[in-house]
Amino acid sequence: MRFFNTFLFLLVFPLSAFTQQSIEDALRQLQTDPSLKGSEWSVCAYDIKTGDTLVNWNADIALPGASITKLFSTATALAVLGPDYKATTKIYTDGPIQNGILSGNIWIIGGGDVSLGSRYFHEPGTEFDFLDSWVMELKKLGIQTIAGSIIADAENFGDETCPIGWERADMGNYYGCGAYGLNFFDNTLKLSFKTGAPGTLIELQSIYPNDLSYKLTIEAKALAIRDDQSFVHGIPFDYDRKITGSLPANRNPIVVKASMPDPEKLLAQLFYEQLQKNGIRVDNGPRSKRLSKQILDARLATLLFEYKGKAVRDVVFWTNQRSVNLYAEGLLRQVGYVRYGFGSYENGLKVLDSLNATWDVGPIKIVDGSGLSKANNISARQFVHLLKAQINTSSFPIFYNSLPIAGLSGTVKTLCAGQPGAGRIHAKSGSIDGIKAYAGYIENLQDHKICFALIANHPTLSGAQLSKKMEPLLNALVSSIQPE
Repeated sequence: MRFFNTFLFLLVFPLSAFTQQSIEDALRQLQTDPSLKGSEWSVCAYDIKTGDTLVNWNADIALPGASITKLFSTATALAVLGPDYKATTKIYTDGPIQNGILSGNIWIIGGGDVSLGSRYFHEPGTEFDFLDSWVMELKKLGIQTIAGSIIADAENFGDETCPIGWERADMGNYYGCGAYGLNFFDNTLKLSFKTGAPGTLIELQSIYPNDLSYKLTIEAKALAIRDDQSFVHGIPFDYDRKITGSLPANRNPIVVKASMPDPEKLLAQLFYEQLQKNGIRVDNGPRSKRLSKQILDARLATLLFEYKGKAVRDVVFWTNQRSVNLYAEGLLRQVGYVRYGFGSYENGLKVLDSLNATWDVGPIKIVDGSGLSKANNISARQFVHLLKAQINTSSFPIFYNSLPIAGLSGTVKTLCAGQPGAGRIHAKSGSIDGIKAYAGYIENLQDHKICFALIANHPTLSGAQLSKKMEPLLNALVSSIQPE
């Protein structure tokens, strides 16, 4: 079947086209391109079958690689947690239940689950079904009145906000939300706006889910544009937010996704509201453990039920397919939680560093799990060592299949589309202003597996422009024939 597929591939892309540009020629094209003057590159490609390094251009220069950093966090999660591990949210009480009255509080103890109510695992409109199931569990216990509070507790992961190097301009937006001990609905709020004529201020219509503490200053205006060019500004635990930029004119509604200021506090509020709707009275309302400083007394604590999240294998898949920053950060902190009992960034990175030693990666500067921080500095050769090491692990099929396929899926759907690289490159992409990177595996025409990483930092070219510059080298790696 592989021979037949290759035969068909050759019919579509004649061999003359494959060999038109050698790896050396494609690399020289990058090195001499006048538009790339002032850029920094780190490029490495290694043939697993022959043991040959096919490309070595500044391979040991460490650069920020944006979201290809997720390869480290996902590989670490599979190695430490295992593909079937599920983060768990636990519901406790600290008082007795008699005659339908709970004389105490309900505690929601977070275990770092990032899949709770996530759009990647739930159809639209079903994201908050977990609250209904929690209410039903309390009803089964005969609870009609809670004489205390609903307390959401994310303490097992601390109250760190965002990693080093994250910019304030990102933190208010959906892609810049933090990862905590309690996460839900991808830690996002959907802000629904009405826009009028170009030049007029936009109008906020609703917030979903409705965060009663959220305060938004509106400076964004409607313009004659087609896409969302707005930015929400704000930092974790601060409810004062501001939206700037522009939205398309004359739209109603148009939705902007923003980060939740405090998922712990909002989850307590939403569960409290759901209990009220279902006839269960809560005398002292919702509370956040971080703000109230109340402590769950272990002597009085009774576990009522658990709510398990999705398996690591599934979280890893979406992390790499859609480049979900929250998932990558959550996995890194989860590793620290499982290994050391506390889900801090320091603990997660400590585990990651120890694995890098066994994977022959060597010391790297990495400060987050997603790559949103430009403080990360990792060389192309170090990415190649990481990729080589995964091939010999039991979870490699899961890791490999989580990577998007060039020309076909995920964040590399447009990469090498209609070119020799389409269908033969499984890779993670990375893109921040001035940074473009790819790292993953190439199956060349000889069925050799090639581990590769291309990292480019450029002060003026866009990620899309840099991607086009990289395609000839990727196609050459696919089509060039190596002596066996």
